[in-house]
Amino acid sequence: MPILKSAFKRIRQDKKRRARNSKVETELKSLSKKFVMALGAKAAEAKKLGLELISKLDKARSKGIIHKNNASRKKSRILSKLAKIR
Repeated sequence: MPILKSAFKRIRQDKKRRARNSKVETELKSLSKKFVMALGAKAAEAKKLGLELISKLDKARSKGIIHKNNASRKKSRILSKLAKIR
């Protein structure tokens, strides 16, 4: 257990941040799964989900939830998949 008062505060802050970050990461994972499922079914639905996913990735990147290279790599893969179905 921490001894310093500031260490207790740091633990509280970390718990809040972890909860917030895990919510966003879960949302990104579920949206990417929906996107992959929509690729086989409907092009219009896949395009809509792809653009939404790219927007969410940009927001997560700007908040520091995911690394910038990770977001760029995922966006690139999404766009290449969208280009194939057009």
